[in-house]
Amino acid sequence: MPTKSPNKKPSEKRSRAKSNETGRRSVPNRTAALRIDEDMLPRGAAGGGAIFGRCGGRIIQSSLERDVCDRLTGLGVAHSHRPRHFEVRFEDGELAAYAPTIVLRGRGREGKTVVVEAAEAAQDATVRKIRAFRDQYGTEFYVCFVAPEEVLDDVHFATYDESATSNAIHTLVSRLAD
Repeated sequence: MPTKSPNKKPSEKRSRAKSNETGRRSVPNRTAALRIDEDMLPRGAAGGGAIFGRCGGRIIQSSLERDVCDRLTGLGVAHSHRPRHFEVRFEDGELAAYAPTIVLRGRGREGKTVVVEAAEAAQDATVRKIRAFRDQYGTEFYVCFVAPEEVLDDVHFATYDESATSNAIHTLVSRLAD
């Protein structure tokens, strides 16, 4: 005669086995338990920021990025958000990973792939990465930098090929759409 485990009911065994097949843990439905979905997690997944939507399945991380994305989409310009990562080396030899914010597909300036970066602060750690990226990959990529005017004043010219204030995004995007 088969023995039964006194602590586990057969239905629990089945639900655990099923959850292991899919790689997800099932939550008992005793109360209306909230399921946390990655679409609901804020930037950084630790509660550190806001979500400004998605484009092509990628999270949009700032209102400036959202504005540029909306304008590119409105003009029918194909683009991707953070499509790949690059290894960049800073002047002190330190390595970091960098993912361009927006890359225009099938468009080029001066024979280079166009990258659009948006920053809301000059002290943003990404600004240092953008400059290192441009130093290393400047022959392949044309970097457009969008930021508020006071931020552009504090960012070194070697960080970008072209810049636009956050109030003049429409002008930049119109030129890129041509």
